[in-house]
Amino acid sequence: MKIKIPTKSAASLKKKIFEAVEDETLKTWVIRKSKEGNSYLTHKPEQWYDLALLSFLAKTDSLEINITHWTGKQSSKDIDGYYIGRFTEVLLVHFASYYDTFEVIK
Repeated sequence: MKIKIPTKSAASLKKKIFEAVEDETLKTWVIRKSKEGNSYLTHKPEQWYDLALLSFLAKTDSLEINITHWTGKQSSKDIDGYYIGRFTEVLLVHFASYYDTFEVIK
């Protein structure tokens, strides 16, 4: 499952999203880092914490937000759908000026 946002400002949008988590504008998301130093987001409420991760890939023409998991952990379509749904809300409420449209791909 992923969200694809066509935008020429993909790197800037990714940076703004992570800054909003760091300054707690987005209070229900938290940054998690892998051993390799990659940054992900996970949903902060205890019942959802670390059940899935959102990875961000900034391309020249889009930002892709993918569902991923820690090595050895599996999620369910329900959990993945919840994460994508909640993050879609974040995009619509906080970052609408960065895109005209986006697509959710299952």
